[in-house]
Amino acid sequence: MHQGYLNSLQSKADSDTRVLAAWLEGSFAKDTADRYSDIDIHLLVAPENKEAFQQGLESWLSDIQPLVLFRETFPEQMITGITVAGLRIDVWMHSGITILRDRASVRVLHAAAGSIQFTDAQGDSEPKDVASELERHFNEFWRLLAILPTVLGREEYIAGLMGTTFVVRSLTEVLIIGGGKQRDRGVKNVNVFLPQELRKEIEAALSMQGVEKESLAKAHLRLAAMMQRRGPSIATQHGCNYPFALEKAVIGYVTRELQFLGLSGCLNELHRR
Repeated sequence: MHQGYLNSLQSKADSDTRVLAAWLEGSFAKDTADRYSDIDIHLLVAPENKEAFQQGLESWLSDIQPLVLFRETFPEQMITGITVAGLRIDVWMHSGITILRDRASVRVLHAAAGSIQFTDAQGDSEPKDVASELERHFNEFWRLLAILPTVLGREEYIAGLMGTTFVVRSLTEVLIIGGGKQRDRGVKNVNVFLPQELRKEIEAALSMQGVEKESLAKAHLRLAAMMQRRGPSIATQHGCNYPFALEKAVIGYVTRELQFLGLSGCLNELHRR
């Protein structure tokens, strides 16, 4: 299904003189795509053609395969679409006569002479500040956990389930960075970056979830126990500060509130090893 779409996209770009270059990035460029991957499409159009081309972009894409969703995610830069066959596409617009790209990060579908100039970058030219990334995720994890008594006390169980997603994301990012992995795929790919032991531990915590107080509390506290066990050593490994004072304050607050709510038994999850 994907390949048929890409063949049609390539033919469409080849036949439109306004399109100076069309290429893929993401999983289809790195040969890591599977049947569930979305398609990251990039189009280069000359400045004098950009406005008219952009106005007709929905029709242009629908000629390849009819769209049931066409939404500007970033105005004049990126649109998100879903085709009638369920394919998810992100289309990035670029204006200019030529563009510079890392050769290893793109799969060219169409290119006029000189429209794409390649570099052979080794890794990220601007590596992330790993320590700052970790500190941000540490702080966000404990900030989110501090909301647990609120959703339990108000019986906002749907909000509690939604919040678990963000708690897990912060924890997962800490564990991925701590394992020395560098993401080369989107947020829908986690398994490949986590050791099986850690993945199973997170999955076990999530399997405790249900739409009621005790299961929500236990799931969150088991995730908190993982952060308590692994967060400080990961911080030391990467030379950043672990927020011990924040952790202590949040755990103290959550403990008091769960006791008030009659959920003292759930606190045993904090002491799992």
